[in-house]
Amino acid sequence: MESNLGNVINTLKRKKDKEVVIEFLKTIRKYLPPSDDFSITLWKSGIYEYILDRNGIAIMRIAEDEYLPYMTAYEKRMDYSQLPDNLVNNLDWKGILRQLRDIALEYAKRDKSFDKIADMVNNVILENL
Repeated sequence: MESNLGNVINTLKRKKDKEVVIEFLKTIRKYLPPSDDFSITLWKSGIYEYILDRNGIAIMRIAEDEYLPYMTAYEKRMDYSQLPDNLVNNLDWKGILRQLRDIALEYAKRDKSFDKIADMVNNVILENL
């Protein structure tokens, strides 16, 4: 498990192109808990936020209503091949790993097997400081 993630990160550090980023995101997705409550923020641009969850990538449009004290959000699922170049070029893979570790630690309160995932991700983070 750890070696697969480590290999993808080594490739990502050498060559940050769209195919490698897609492979990295697909690998990260495998470690997400089986819950709709967790997602990883990939990139924010204005009112748009790109997220990765257990179902893949989605773009969220978040807006605050002018006259009401409500936030509205619209979700649109997208294919990995539709990732914008700005996201690929500005991908914060260390931040994504930190978010994944935090999610695994939180979910480990329900399922102890996620402690192993959190430890594995933490080791990968420490190896790539």
